[in-house]
Amino acid sequence: MLRRLLIASSVLILIAIAGLAGAITFDEPAKPPTLAAGNAVPGIAQWNFAELPPRQHVKARDGAPLNYRHYPGRADRAIVLVHGSTATDASMMKLAQALQTAGASVYAIDLRGHGGSGTANGDVSYLGQLDDDLADLVKGLGIDKPGVRRTLMGFSSGGGFVLRIASSRYAGLFDNYLAISPFIAPDSPTNKPNAGGWAGVALPRVVALSLLDRLGLAWFQGLPAVRFATDAPPSDRRTPVYSFRLAMSLQLGRDWRAPLARITAPTEIVVGANDELFNAGAFGPLLQAINPRIGVAIAPGQGHLAMIADPAALAAIVTGWQRLSGG
Repeated sequence: MLRRLLIASSVLILIAIAGLAGAITFDEPAKPPTLAAGNAVPGIAQWNFAELPPRQHVKARDGAPLNYRHYPGRADRAIVLVHGSTATDASMMKLAQALQTAGASVYAIDLRGHGGSGTANGDVSYLGQLDDDLADLVKGLGIDKPGVRRTLMGFSSGGGFVLRIASSRYAGLFDNYLAISPFIAPDSPTNKPNAGGWAGVALPRVVALSLLDRLGLAWFQGLPAVRFATDAPPSDRRTPVYSFRLAMSLQLGRDWRAPLARITAPTEIVVGANDELFNAGAFGPLLQAINPRIGVAIAPGQGHLAMIADPAALAAIVTGWQRLSGG
């Protein structure tokens, strides 16, 4: 009897291992149909990109470049500005200019894996590397000096990254945080299915790699996990596919409620009322239940990408920053 149980158990373990291996090896993220609401910033064809400041870089601890553009303003009011999924700092030009006009010294950055930062499009070297990069960036920019009031601000997946940092061991890097239309989590009530059609996720692969990660095994984490609804190929201008470790490095994590609950620095969320990817009306009740210290403002009539382009949306974000930073 015991022998039969051992054989049956062994067979089940082998089946589980085979299933896990199959999910990791063969489950590729499907490309969703191109989604204008996530792919094209309204009016961007009319932007004058000659206004972009020159691209500069600092070196991360592994020697890789971390690119940014500086919109100079008050030296004691620094904003590190983070783009959304697939994008680069150039997509944040109008917001950076609005913040600069309000007096901020803005550093619009390219996260590793985007815009030539790091060593590979759509990938990082380890889960959590973006956190370490941010610490290296703050030091490299010289904004870690006393007397500088620092804000971390980000849009969409960059907004989720803002909340991640605000809840992390690096929370002290910044005095306050502003997340614009942030991605919270796949199972958050704020998230529409597949982010409104913007993201195609290799779910079996993600589940399998997450199980390995829980066991302390960082195997195969460079494999593609998310493909976004854009026709743009990988380049210094776009990042259409994320590896597992890049995607996870932008997020709050599996137990996302606990990180949100431990945010203590002044933090605000601004989201458009007509967001196509997220349920704008769900942010307020969610944060009120988890962490009422985090403020939520709704920008009337604004869609997802309009939040980084429409003058009324930009004004709402500037007002939120002024409220957080004391003017």
